[in-house]
Amino acid sequence: MGKALIAVGTFLALCFAIFGGIVYFTRDEDTVAVDAILSETISRSVLEADQNGEPLDLRTVADFDFDRVLIFAPDTPRAAVSEALGFEFLGELRYTAESSEMFVFTNRGQFVRFADYRGRERFAGLERPFAYLDANDAVFDVRDGVARPG
Repeated sequence: MGKALIAVGTFLALCFAIFGGIVYFTRDEDTVAVDAILSETISRSVLEADQNGEPLDLRTVADFDFDRVLIFAPDTPRAAVSEALGFEFLGELRYTAESSEMFVFTNRGQFVRFADYRGRERFAGLERPFAYLDANDAVFDVRDGVARPG
């Protein structure tokens, strides 16, 4: 009787391991969370640029390679963002109440990172509903609480 219980227990453990492996290896990300560290860095950098009178260059703020950044308002529908990007946007847009701008960084047409701006300064002079900037053009002049492409 004891050997039968051990055999059944071993079989069940093996089944759970196989099932767990199938779930783990075939999973697909449903959404991508906002990069909180990048969001805080962008927000802090905008404030510092305003205080110091220096331009804000997103290439120096981002610690990763990107060739384009899409900037849009938080209430923009996900389908519209996906259409503008040319691929399905999986960014999680739940916590956008305190955000004024959303940033999607891409490299060679592929998603890299997603961040939001949480500061009090505002962005102006951007095309709406989307501003698509090349990395070399992702420089902002921040004066009197307003960030403008420059």
